[in-house]
Amino acid sequence: MWGNDNNLSIFSEVGWLAKQPAEFRDECLTQGRITSVRRGEAIYREGDEGLSIYGLQAGAVAVLIGPPRLAPRIVDIIGPGSWFGVGPVLTGRRRSLEVRALSDCTLLMVPGPVVEHWSSFRPEYARAIGALAIIGHEVASRVAAELLIPSSSRRIAAIIMRIAAPESGEARVDAKGILVTQAQLAEMANVSRNVANGVLCRLRDAGWIETSYGRVTVRDSAALAAHAYGED
Repeated sequence: MWGNDNNLSIFSEVGWLAKQPAEFRDECLTQGRITSVRRGEAIYREGDEGLSIYGLQAGAVAVLIGPPRLAPRIVDIIGPGSWFGVGPVLTGRRRSLEVRALSDCTLLMVPGPVVEHWSSFRPEYARAIGALAIIGHEVASRVAAELLIPSSSRRIAAIIMRIAAPESGEARVDAKGILVTQAQLAEMANVSRNVANGVLCRLRDAGWIETSYGRVTVRDSAALAAHAYGED
């Protein structure tokens, strides 16, 4: 099934593609192909070949890294409107990350040959593709900075802000919150599940977040941000 404006309007409202020139955005929507991925399935794994880029229309996906000799670890969770997968187009290398569906997902896939042609023969499109790589770099820098926060409570609060309360225009979060388990938060914050549970209870008791089975919703982003970044 091929993309059309009726079911892909989110890409004109939030995320990387919404910030690109209208001509390029229309090309992505025209050339892109709608694909579905079941919960738990990998969209791609580290070491896979492929040049396609992906936009998340609906659902939630986890980004995992696999340090040498270690099992893949989750570092980010992204929501609708987000794009990913540009690395191999720019480096000529295989995939360096794993991206896995946390729920049933609908994606817009722009095929690799199309992206490769744009990056090689359309300078104005190559700039737009490069902008996606910059976004990935900014996210990676933010992840690294959060892991340097000494306080586990502030560290977890910062991670919740990133995944469950993205800044306006970055991605869209379901009114029921973002899909993330206590174990996944513990993994992203590099703490034990007991520590993560205690922090979540305190943040919930403060009225800053709400938790339900496998979900976290931010209720007071200003207070949570003040705690995360040391302003309270």
